[in-house]
Amino acid sequence: MNGEDRTQMEYHKLALFCECGGVPKRISTVGLSTTHDLVIHWRCPRCRKNVYLVKPLTECWRDCLAEANLANPDGQTETPDDLIFLHSIGVKSSDD
Repeated sequence: MNGEDRTQMEYHKLALFCECGGVPKRISTVGLSTTHDLVIHWRCPRCRKNVYLVKPLTECWRDCLAEANLANPDGQTETPDDLIFLHSIGVKSSDD
């Protein structure tokens, strides 16, 4: 991707912290478990423990939808880019 082709993407920040209160300086690994969980691993700089955040993808999806509904109380979560993409793959909108 070149520097001129940047797309604005909204995202939900995850709070990452160890039980001792330390926060990661860098993330070691991000992945998906076989049970469809988001897994984030880092080493706590404060207590030196290996820390794993495991969050079900369904929970991530639910959090994002709840945040989108707060931002758009009318229930419309599609952006113009979403509509262009959906149209490009043959999905018709109610306005078509």
